[in-house]
Amino acid sequence: MHKVDLHPVHATIPATDRADHTPTAPVVTTVKPKLVVLRGSRIGVEYPLYEGKNVVGRFADKPVDIDLMSQESVEQIWCSRQHATLTFEKGNVVLEDLNSLNGTWLNGMRVHAGQPRPVKPGDVVQIGTIQMKLVMG
Repeated sequence: MHKVDLHPVHATIPATDRADHTPTAPVVTTVKPKLVVLRGSRIGVEYPLYEGKNVVGRFADKPVDIDLMSQESVEQIWCSRQHATLTFEKGNVVLEDLNSLNGTWLNGMRVHAGQPRPVKPGDVVQIGTIQMKLVMG
């Protein structure tokens, strides 16, 4: 007759993390769009786009998110105070003119007020004489 051991065997299972270790959140890659100035008084300047609506213009009586005042010469101002919007939602960027005097352009094509246009990485937005390329980083 075989003897059966009635005492359970306790095994230690190694943990992957220490008990007092707080697990780190997974790294989430976020898309951060920006406009990089190609033509203007300060070439290479970057303007980040934030989630939601970004107003482009010249800061005066109303605040703007992207102030282009330093990009134009004082003698020749083409940018309206509230010129256009760039809306960044769900990874997409959309450009819309705000009925500006001198117009908004996307890759050389006029963008009219009330007719928003999608902007893709590498596209060039022109406001007045200032040209900016959309870069996703």
